[in-house]
Amino acid sequence: MIKEDAKVAVTTIDAPMLAKMFLAGAKNLEAKKEWINELNVFPVPDGDTGTNMTMTIMSAAAEVSSLGADLTMASLAKAVSSGSLRGARGNSGVILSQLFRGFTKGIGKYDTLDVVILSDALQKAVETAYKAVMKPKEGTILTVAKGAADKALELIGETDELDVFIDEVIKHADYVLSQTPEMLPVLKQAGVVDSGGQGLLEVIKGAYDAFLGKEVDFSISAPGEKAETKAAAQNSGDMEIKYGYCTEFIILLSRNFNIKHELDFKAYLESIGDSIVVVTDDDVVKVHVHTNDPGLAIQKALKYGALSNMKID
Repeated sequence: MIKEDAKVAVTTIDAPMLAKMFLAGAKNLEAKKEWINELNVFPVPDGDTGTNMTMTIMSAAAEVSSLGADLTMASLAKAVSSGSLRGARGNSGVILSQLFRGFTKGIGKYDTLDVVILSDALQKAVETAYKAVMKPKEGTILTVAKGAADKALELIGETDELDVFIDEVIKHADYVLSQTPEMLPVLKQAGVVDSGGQGLLEVIKGAYDAFLGKEVDFSISAPGEKAETKAAAQNSGDMEIKYGYCTEFIILLSRNFNIKHELDFKAYLESIGDSIVVVTDDDVVKVHVHTNDPGLAIQKALKYGALSNMKID
């Protein structure tokens, strides 16, 4: 099929192209992180959503960049999933890692991706992310991701051209993002859209730029430490924060951690805090919780194994 500009329509994406798209998405998020920080008022106005999401995706980008000649769809999927989970920072970062985890589950067994496979992967991304969050809230990054996935499903049968497909998905995700203030009063009061949703959209837009062949700097540096932003200074006193410490760590499992253990652990975290995300991936468990006593969460976690990547803010 020939388009009006005499270019052959692109209907598949291979592993090298997807890697370029992922790295470009990471770079676009990194470039916009301070702006996204300024939007951050939910779940707490700590002005670090852009920074946390950037550190999360850059951890995965570093693994992708190191693949070299070993780059296949399967190795790319593993690098994105593992790298983003182990480097996940903050509530938004952990959710982003779960979107990537679900998406990569849907692509790893293929050599090339088309509209149908991409749509299915987006459905898996949303399903995985929603399952990871204890109390999913609409008007957030989850809602924007679901909007993108819903549009992708709607487009199956309407087009097999990836430039059309991705463009339509982005337009709809942008519309859903614009509606987030109607779903979360705190966003409407602040006059902003959801920061996590905006961050996700920047990743997709950056990936689309690479797909279209736009010039992108693909060099990836290691993620740096979080810097306090103006939004944090301005907003921290504007909302009463029930739980004062953002607590994160990875459990390196040394004993059985089945579904019952996971549910019990989540229930315990819920008794001492909120904003809970717990993700089990093979022999590690990623934990994020806002609490007034980080020591309690740590003591409980130590029953299952040693801890790494600990952070308390």
